[in-house]
Formats: sequence, C-alpha cells, structure tokens
Amino acid sequence: MTYTILVIDDDEPIHIMAKSLLGKEFSLLHARNSQEAINILSESAVNLILSDIHMPGISGLELLESIRDDENKSKIPVLIMTNLPTIEKEQKAMDLGAADFIKKERFNFDREGILNLVRMKIVTDIQISGLENDIEQNKNKLVMKLMESAIKGSFDDTASVLCDYLYEMVDADLMSLWVLEGEEPINIAMKGDNLPSEEAISNFSNTQSFLHLSNTKEPFLSNHIYNEELGSFIDFSVANEMPAEIGVPLFSVNEKAMLMNNLSVPEDSALFAMITIKRSKLFTTKEYELISRLITQTGSILWRLYQQTRN
Repeated sequence: MTYTILVIDDDEPIHIMAKSLLGKEFSLLHARNSQEAINILSESAVNLILSDIHMPGISGLELLESIRDDENKSKIPVLIMTNLPTIEKEQKAMDLGAADFIKKERFNFDREGILNLVRMKIVTDIQISGLENDIEQNKNKLVMKLMESAIKGSFDDTASVLCDYLYEMVDADLMSLWVLEGEEPINIAMKGDNLPSEEAISNFSNTQSFLHLSNTKEPFLSNHIYNEELGSFIDFSVANEMPAEIGVPLFSVNEKAMLMNNLSVPEDSALFAMITIKRSKLFTTKEYELISRLITQTGSILWRLYQQTRN
C-alpha cells in the first residue's frame, strides 16, 4: 500500500521540497489553494494533509476548521506549515485539531525530523468505528502527547508518556512495560495504585503472559486469568480483583518498516519489548482491537528511540 499526502501551498518551492523529501516513500497530491484541495479531497483518498497557514482565499486554519466539521474528512490528520510561526498561531492550529505545527525552514535543515514526524503521524492514525467519544478523545490526546515526546528523542520519556496516557485511556488498574535484554524482561515502567511485590515482579519471566508473548509473538486478551492458563501476577490479581488482562508484544521495527509493510509487523521481526494491562473491568473486543493496534504501531516509534539510546 502507498500512503497519500496532500500538500497545500501557494508557494511552489514547498511543493518541490516536499516532493524531494517525501516523494520516494509516499504518493503526493498537490494543491495551490484551499478550494483546489477541497476538490482533490472529494475525489481521492488521503492519509495526511500538509497545509500552509497563509494562502489566498480560505486560509490554512480556516480550511482546517472546515475539515474538522466535515464528517467525511474530519479524521484526516493535518500538519500545518508556516514561515512565520507564533505561539498564538500554533495554539490556534492545535485547538482546531492540527496534528502538529511545522516551520517551513525545517525542510532545509531538519529533513529527517520532518520524515519522522510524517511517518509517526500516519503510523499512529488508528481509526476504529464505533468508539465511545471519551475513548476517541483520549486516544487522540495520547497520540499528540506521544508525538510531542518522541520529537524530543527520549526513549524513557516517550515510554513513560505511552504508559501514563494509555493507563488513563483504558481506565487500567495496572500497566507494565518490559524491555528484553537478551531473553530476560526488564521492567522499565509500571503504573497502578497497587503494585505487585518485588519478588513477583522479578519472576515475571515465569508468568504465562511472558511465555505466551515471547513464544507466539502474538497479543492476547483474557477476561479470566485466575485459572493461570494465561495471565501474570495471579495471586496479586485475585487479591485485588483484577481478572482481565491484555498483553501486547513490541517489535524491532521502525515506522518506515511498518509503513512499507502496510502497518503490519514483518514476519521475521525480533521481539524487543512487551506491555501488559490489567484491570477489574472486563475488556470488550473493540477495546482489545484498539489497544493491541495502538501499542503495536506506536511500538515502532519506541524501537527507533530505543535504538538511538543504544548507539
């Protein structure tokens, strides 16, 4: 699958720079004003919009506002570009639902940064029909905060953001992130009002959750872990009434590789981390689909940042 980006700008050099930077990985469509962009959007499927903020007629911010009110186009991520950024303009763009705000000068001195931003935005654009509004809003908030952290380049901070906002989004009781060093899981983030004992945490490699994720490399959902066939920290879970658990593996695959493989993990990819989520409230199938896809796809961001910390 080729992902399509619509570039909207009345400044021709931006189209040339966008083609040079993005044309090898993405299919580009070009519009010189907002009305031309609207015509293209009515005829073509678009995965991402790069729009100038200042244009004749309908401005970039006005177009963004109209797109957000159009049911058929409201879910398309929009990155706003400008030569003259201000805090007021940036805040206005974000308030209207922009995915991010880009200074045009970055096309000259931070080409890899823009590529990563575009890749991240498409990788994290997860659409599942029928989600409740509060879950949809929390998902969008998670993605925005994750990208803000990832742009700064810190694996630890970005992993913490993912856990904190995912914990809130799914109303979890316990969230754990484990990185594999060799075959040994190392806990780098754990969130919850009640936590397992240090002994239990140190024995995570013996749990059915770890064995399943490491052996099958497949996510799982169990709404009754008490029978010990699939789950972690069983005694703790029984004592704290947490029968439901989701586990998701993360792979040594970056955003570019995910996009080249139609947002699926290549079969030969190695496991590098895993996340488990526990709660008292049972998980629906739709929640499981959202959580597993979100973790798998955002895991590509974490892998890229993790690699940077090791180099």
